Amino acid sequence: MAETPTKPKPRPVSPSTVQQATQMPTTPPPFRIRRVSRRERYLKLLIYGNYGTGKTYLAGTASEVPELRDVLMINAEAGDLTLDEFEHIDEITVQDFKMLARVYEFLKAHCAARDANDMDKLEAMHRRFFGEEGEPRKYRTVIVDSLSEIEQYCLNSLLGIAENTKLDDEVQSAEWAEYKKNNSMILRMVRNFRNLPMHVIFTCAESYTQDETKKMKFTLDLTGKLSKKVQGFMDMVGYLQAGVAVQEEGKPEVTIPRRLSVTPTPRFDAKHRYASFKGTHFDNPTIGKILKETGLLSKEGAILKG
Repeated sequence: MAETPTKPKPRPVSPSTVQQATQMPTTPPPFRIRRVSRRERYLKLLIYGNYGTGKTYLAGTASEVPELRDVLMINAEAGDLTLDEFEHIDEITVQDFKMLARVYEFLKAHCAARDANDMDKLEAMHRRFFGEEGEPRKYRTVIVDSLSEIEQYCLNSLLGIAENTKLDDEVQSAEWAEYKKNNSMILRMVRNFRNLPMHVIFTCAESYTQDETKKMKFTLDLTGKLSKKVQGFMDMVGYLQAGVAVQEEGKPEVTIPRRLSVTPTPRFDAKHRYASFKGTHFDNPTIGKILKETGLLSKEGAILKG
């Protein structure tokens, strides 16, 4: 008859072991884990194209979407005639890179006060920056027009060129060190603006390269590798063209006033991260149309969470 095995006796736990197991760490953890939850989704869009194709106009249509108001335009091109027909847009004209940095700091503080519904702080900001009493804004969209000019401001600051620099003053030429610093500063600027809890729309001029067969490839008018790296920060990069001729089989040729292409081709850079959007472009685009077709805006006009 086999012997019944005996259970091993539990080992005694010392008081010091219990204390170590229950004692909370005295230093904060190096990171936090959060539960994935549905939250407001923001449009992070970059529009580029030739001058006169309507990049600023397209960005301005954000003001037509109630959920995107109020809208703040950061104007680096000193041209605002395009926005005359739009309401609900405020404007800041920046003359140098330092001013842009101050605008970013304002928006960061403004978003914090907006989300906390801190009306006292919002009213104080309104008095300071508008110079008058009034209903405080709650900005939900910022437009940066344009990245090409912003980069030039950045290079000017690195070369010591200011508004009061005379046209016939001798100035330093940009060399490798300046271009390297410029690259870092522009990437940090784009990343910080993109991370703001609001809808962010950049515009940029176009540039092109030619391959050995003389075929042109269009991309952002930014220095060196900035063109590719900046695109990586955005959820959508669209190439805007005006007067695109389209002909379907068996139908006469028609001209599309504007087309925003958001998938890349051998002719131009573009991208988007919206799985719900199955197309390759938007004809006669508006920001409202882009939001609806990418699933960011409901039929009732509300920003969806995801």
